[in-house]
Amino acid sequence: MSLKRRKAWLLEGSVAVTGAFISAREMARLLQGEMDFTLVLPRGSKIAESELHDFVDVYRLPIRPLRKNFLDVFLYFPYLLLVAVQLRILMWRDKADVLFVNDFYLVQGALLRFLGYKGEILTWVRIDPAAFGHVAKVWLWFAALASQSVIAVSRYIQRVLPDYVQSSLLYDPVSAEFLPAPATADNDDSCFVFLGNYIHGKGQDVALEAMSEVLKTCPDARLEFYGGDMGLEKNREYRRSLERRAEELGLLSSVYFGEAVPSPRTVLLGKRAALNLSRSESFSRTVLEASACGLPVIATRCGGPEEILENGRTGFLIHIGDFAQCADKMSALCKKPDLAKQMGLAGRARVMSTFGVDVFKSEIQALLQRS
Repeated sequence: MSLKRRKAWLLEGSVAVTGAFISAREMARLLQGEMDFTLVLPRGSKIAESELHDFVDVYRLPIRPLRKNFLDVFLYFPYLLLVAVQLRILMWRDKADVLFVNDFYLVQGALLRFLGYKGEILTWVRIDPAAFGHVAKVWLWFAALASQSVIAVSRYIQRVLPDYVQSSLLYDPVSAEFLPAPATADNDDSCFVFLGNYIHGKGQDVALEAMSEVLKTCPDARLEFYGGDMGLEKNREYRRSLERRAEELGLLSSVYFGEAVPSPRTVLLGKRAALNLSRSESFSRTVLEASACGLPVIATRCGGPEEILENGRTGFLIHIGDFAQCADKMSALCKKPDLAKQMGLAGRARVMSTFGVDVFKSEIQALLQRS
């Protein structure tokens, strides 16, 4: 007799394709053998239907963020309750027995417990709570109270959680598209890739300053950016400021500004190295993906990347905002392709053993059984 498939709902707050969304989708893919996943997104989310084939159903509810203006604060609480009630009714109709809350700020998930929901709730902490200020403590308290498990995506996140939140460490896994080993390449293309949405603080500005220095000794080097603006004007303006700065530095022939790509693997394979120069990263899917493609990574000591990379072995860890140090490491990899290849191979071996799908699947199933 076949086992009854479980019905799982996944509450996700992304308004565009983000690392958090991709991580949630990968989890749904990995657990498709045991669960049917329904996804809940904000009504204004711009995630295309082509990105959602792994879910049996998708609902777009009026999830509102809490912003620092009177109207948003005024509307936040009634909409919070409204979405919680809608979610409770929909899950009751579907006879769903587990809810995955993809980040702790989605308090609608915790409120289900107060609306009579008896099933399992697993809540992730992906964003550094410090990004939300004092309100994060309230959200975390609700998450800890309502959830069978609170899941931290890195030890860095575990360290910043308050004492009243007991968390389990669960690293995000390598995406399925990165599982096949890349064809043997010499990493002889002197091109650096920067994957990340155009958001102030992600570090594209630091990469431009570093590139200006690299070209003085490695004139054939190139830098490619790939990312989206998430439909936000402030991000579009940030990208325009980067393009203006590239022109001021005389880099237009050596730098390419691209859009987000559906398959990061296609723009990573065969390149010299990848860059991740964020001011803060709770984990870093882009570092994980670049390593899985056999590329060394130059990343800042900003949290999550420090748990993925081994400094000097699979890439380089540098100080936040230090473009001179970044330029030095980029130049070293330009001049030493054998070192880039050696680091890339070591990086892939590390992520496949530590962040492999089998490890993730075993640990998430253990959390479900424990709860």
